[in-house]
Amino acid sequence: MPELKKKRNVLICLKKVLILTPNSDKMYIQFRNRFANLPILPLMEIEKAFPKLDKRRLVEWSKKGYIENVKRGFYRFTDLPKQEGLQYFSANKIYSPSYVSLESALSFYQIIPEAVFTITSVSTLNTTTLNSTLGNFTYAHIKENLFFGYAFLQINGLTVSMANLEKALLDYLYLHSEIKSASDFEDLRWNREGLRRINEQKMEGYLHLFNNKALWKRFSLLKKYRCDRTK
Repeated sequence: MPELKKKRNVLICLKKVLILTPNSDKMYIQFRNRFANLPILPLMEIEKAFPKLDKRRLVEWSKKGYIENVKRGFYRFTDLPKQEGLQYFSANKIYSPSYVSLESALSFYQIIPEAVFTITSVSTLNTTTLNSTLGNFTYAHIKENLFFGYAFLQINGLTVSMANLEKALLDYLYLHSEIKSASDFEDLRWNREGLRRINEQKMEGYLHLFNNKALWKRFSLLKKYRCDRTK
């Protein structure tokens, strides 16, 4: 009996190996061709295109270095370059709906002098931080009626949802109630020349939609900081 049980276990192990190995590379070629140059592969799309695909294939291909698990439920081909814009694109995809805003957008518009290593976005979903093989992503919650003021930008062929300059500034001011005076902007060291590109009419139109008196005050402080020609 122990010998029979041992043989049965060996057969089960062999069966598992056989499930994973035969024609695996041939199937991968079909898989690779099907998704071509998609930067990010959601598991949902994979299951839709290959409903009978054993998920252990994904584990096998990941071990072989063909794909990487960016975050649970999202993959990417390792032979595709990590070009500029991929982090923004990924931030949009792995937590949706969202758009890039706050520090990341302000860095993109050259308002913030330092490089920003965490990709910051806003979303109507809960505030959260996600870690991935492409970097760290943070998402700040905003109300559904404030989910506006973004555009679809083309960055290296990738379509990215990003706040326009005016909305990125207001998102930041809205979520940073600690800003109480113009000197607080001195500490932030925002680029005054960049801030002079602001479309005040557009920004004031957005402010009416926020309907927040404290935000109007912070906007006035921002204008004072921006217009200080002595700096």
